[in-house]
Amino acid sequence: MDESLVKDFTPMRRISIILCIAFIASSCGDNTPTNGQVFIPDVPVSITVNMELPSHYHLQNLGGYSLLDGGHRGIFLVHNFDDEYYALERTCTFTPDNACAHIQIDTSNIQLRCGTYAQDTFAQCCQSLYSFDGFVLQGPSQFALKRYNVFKNGSLLTIRN
Repeated sequence: MDESLVKDFTPMRRISIILCIAFIASSCGDNTPTNGQVFIPDVPVSITVNMELPSHYHLQNLGGYSLLDGGHRGIFLVHNFDDEYYALERTCTFTPDNACAHIQIDTSNIQLRCGTYAQDTFAQCCQSLYSFDGFVLQGPSQFALKRYNVFKNGSLLTIRN
């Protein structure tokens, strides 16, 4: 009698093991915080800005900013209201591969937004809004804008990654 119980239990045990393996395998999906979003490519950045020059003199004031060449799609250099300098990538972190995923400045609301300008008309790309220090304020993006290091030495600002 004990032998028949063992024979009956063996197929049940195999089915249980197979179900457990299937359950574990199905729960191993992509649960990373990026949820499949692509990353912004790393490109070498080494820029020096002289705030004594007329083109960058406004950076000495809180809220001043400059658009710089460099990075993936350009860089915003911002003198934020916390008296810190931030160099922010101009590529939106929600859909960085979209052609429209450029970060633009909205001076009326003192924030950055995702989209492009065409003939002085702003076209939103994903409706993400960012603060001057690059953090997400609203929209579908879950990640802050990519930052580059800013080093201040007198009136010189050096931006590097």
